[in-house]
Amino acid sequence: MSHPRKIKAFTLIEILVALTIIGVLLTFVAPYIFDRPDQARKLKVQNDFLAISTALNLYKLDTGSYPKVQNGLNELIVGSDQGTGYLPKIPTDPWGTSYALKALPDTGNFVILSAGPDGKFTSGSDSDDLRSDVIK
Repeated sequence: MSHPRKIKAFTLIEILVALTIIGVLLTFVAPYIFDRPDQARKLKVQNDFLAISTALNLYKLDTGSYPKVQNGLNELIVGSDQGTGYLPKIPTDPWGTSYALKALPDTGNFVILSAGPDGKFTSGSDSDDLRSDVIK
């Protein structure tokens, strides 16, 4: 006589409970996982701001003044009269736009700008542009 074999398996209720628990856990974990690309982009912008401001300071040490704002960051590539460049190329932000140099009115200071995710330099409270600390 053959005995029917008992198959060991999960019931539908057990699978649904496990999926529900996983779903609840993902609602807490997912924002931290999926927010990382934005965090990485902002970190790249901060590092680029640091590299550009270091190049600006080296330019000032060699020439006695910062490059003219109307020339933008191009003078950092061409370099000073000694023919040395301070950056191999103008870096682009994580969204593919070149950084810009902006003079602050009546101060002689300036900031480095990133156009942000929309790729357009705008001003105002709804702007997504990122800016460096003031360079004096």
